[in-house]
Amino acid sequence: MSSHNSSSRYLVMSLELRDNRGQWEAYESTGHCIVLAGPGSGKTKTLALKLARILAEDVRAPRGVACITFSQECSRELVRRLDALGIKESSRLFIGTVHGFCLRHLLVPYSRLANLGLPQPIVVSTIEQNRAVFEAVSVQLFGVRNSYRQHDVDNHRRAYFNRQSPEWQSKPELARIAEAYEGELHRRGLVDFEDLVLYGQRLLIQHSWVLPLIRAKFPVLAIDEYQDLGVGLHKIVQRLAFNGGVRLFAVGDADQSVYGFNGADSSLLLELAARLDVQCVRLSLNYRCANGIIDAAERALGEVRGYRSSDVSRVAQVEIIHRPLGIADQARYAVENLIPHVLLSTPGRQLGDIAILYRNAEIGDLVARSAQFAGLNFMRIDNAAPYRKCAVISWIEDSAAWCSGGWRTAQPKLGGLIDRWCRFHQARLSDAARQHESRMLATFLWARRGNGEAFEFLAALRTELLDVLLSTDRTLNDQRVQVDAMSRALSPGGALAGLDLARLGGRDGAPNQLNLLTFHSAKGCEYGVVIILGLDEGVFPWSNETGDELQESRRLFYVALTRARDEVHLIYSGWSANRFGRRFDNGMSRFLRDLISL
Repeated sequence: MSSHNSSSRYLVMSLELRDNRGQWEAYESTGHCIVLAGPGSGKTKTLALKLARILAEDVRAPRGVACITFSQECSRELVRRLDALGIKESSRLFIGTVHGFCLRHLLVPYSRLANLGLPQPIVVSTIEQNRAVFEAVSVQLFGVRNSYRQHDVDNHRRAYFNRQSPEWQSKPELARIAEAYEGELHRRGLVDFEDLVLYGQRLLIQHSWVLPLIRAKFPVLAIDEYQDLGVGLHKIVQRLAFNGGVRLFAVGDADQSVYGFNGADSSLLLELAARLDVQCVRLSLNYRCANGIIDAAERALGEVRGYRSSDVSRVAQVEIIHRPLGIADQARYAVENLIPHVLLSTPGRQLGDIAILYRNAEIGDLVARSAQFAGLNFMRIDNAAPYRKCAVISWIEDSAAWCSGGWRTAQPKLGGLIDRWCRFHQARLSDAARQHESRMLATFLWARRGNGEAFEFLAALRTELLDVLLSTDRTLNDQRVQVDAMSRALSPGGALAGLDLARLGGRDGAPNQLNLLTFHSAKGCEYGVVIILGLDEGVFPWSNETGDELQESRRLFYVALTRARDEVHLIYSGWSANRFGRRFDNGMSRFLRDLISL
C-alpha cells in the first residue's frame, strides 16, 4: 500500500472535508453507502480520500478494494488523485472498468473452474472482429439486405441477462441474432465486452462458492459514475453486496445519466439509494460553477435540486447568441470572435481554459476547420478521434508526459508508470521478472527525456517493450488495435503527424490547446469558458425525440452547461438543414426557450 508518510497525507487532506457536511458524512460511513453527487461537488476527491482511508484503516493487507469506473479516463483521473496521496495501484487496489474487473478478477481466475463454456484462454475480440462475426451471422439468418444493427443486438444483450426469461424473447429476431453471434464468436475462440459482464454476473449468480473468494480479496467494492454503468454491473453489485458480504461505496448522479442508448438506467442508482440497509448521502455544494450557471442548469433540467456555489461572490455570464447564417457560421463566430474576446476579457486566461461543445462529429468537423483556418492549436475528443482511449493508450500518453517534462515535477510519477506497466502482464510476475521489467522501462524512459517526436517515441517503445507484451498476452488483443491506430495517426501523413511528446502527453487538454468535444465526451471535464453550438430545434434535440430519449437529451444539455466555471455562450441559428440541403425553420432549441421563459 503506502508508507506512513503517504498514509498521514490522506489524514491531513481529509480535514478539508469537515466543512462539507455531505462529504464528511460519506467519508465517515462504515456500511453500504450511496453518494448522490451533483456537478462539481467534489465527488472524485471524496472517493479518493475514502479509498485511502479504507485501505489504511478498514482493510488489512493483503485484502484490498476494487473500484469500478465508467471509463478508462475516469480510472486515469482517480489514479492521479490517489497518486497525489502517495497511494499506488497494487494487488490490493484495482481501479478499472467493469469489463476489466470481470475479465481480471472473475473470468480469468474462475471461468474454467466454473465450466462456464467460454473459450480458453480468454481472448477479447477487437471491434473489427465483432463486426465481421455480426455481419456473417446476420446475413446468414436474414439475408444481405437485412436492416439489423449490431448496436441494437448488443443493447438487447445488455438489457436481458436471463436467456430463459420472456423478456429475452420479446424481440425474437434480435434474440436469434444475438445467440448466433455469441456462438460464432466463441467458436472462433473469442469473447467480446458484453460477454465479460454477462458471464461475470452468471459466475456470481450460479456459483455461490465464488462469493467468499471475492470477499476475501476485495471486502470493499467502490463504484464511480454508477448511473452510467447499466444492469449488468447492477446485478453484480447486488450479488456481491447483499449476498456476498462485500461492503459497497458508490457515487453517482441520476441527473447526469446520458448513456441510455448503451443500456444505462439511472433508476438503478436511485433504487440502491432508497434501500433501508444503505446510507444515502447527498452532495449539494458546487465547487465548479458560479451561481448563475447553476441556476441556468437547473432551469434547463426542469428540476430544482438546491445546489449552490461554494463561492457566492463569483459572477457568472450566461449568454445566448443568434447567428442566423447556420451552423458553419456559428463555428466561425465562436473561433474568430468569441475566443479572442474571452481571452482578452480575463487576465491570465489561456486557450486551454476554453471548450467548444457540440452534439456530433459533423459539427466538430466545422469547428476544427475554423480553428485550423485561424491557426489555433486544438485537441479534439469525439467520434472522429483517431484512436480510442484504453488502459495501454493512457499509459503511453502518460509516459510521453513524463519524458517531456513530467520527470522534473513527478507528474506523473515514474513509479506509477512502472507499476502500471507491470500490471499489464496478466501472468503474475516473479520478483526477479518485475525488477527486470521495471529496470527496462525506467532505462527506456530516462534515455528519452526531452520533447522529441511522438512517432519516433512510440515506434521505439513498441520495438523495445510493448509489442512483445501485446503479442503474447491475448487478453490485450483489443488494446493492441488501438495502439496500431495511434501509430497510424502519428505516422507521416497521419491525423496527428508531427505531434511532439508534450502534445501527446497533453491529449487530455493543454494550456495552449482549444478543447473540442461532443457533449458526451465533455462529461467529467471542466473549463473556465464553455461555448455550445448547434442549439437549434431539430439538431438538439433531434426532431424525432420523445419520452425517455428527449429527457436524456435534456440531461445532456444539463451536463454541458455544468462543465463551465464562469462563462457559458449558447449559440443558435433558428434553422437547420438535412444532408440533402433541405432547410427546416424550427427556431431555437426548446432547451434554450426554457432558459428564456423561466
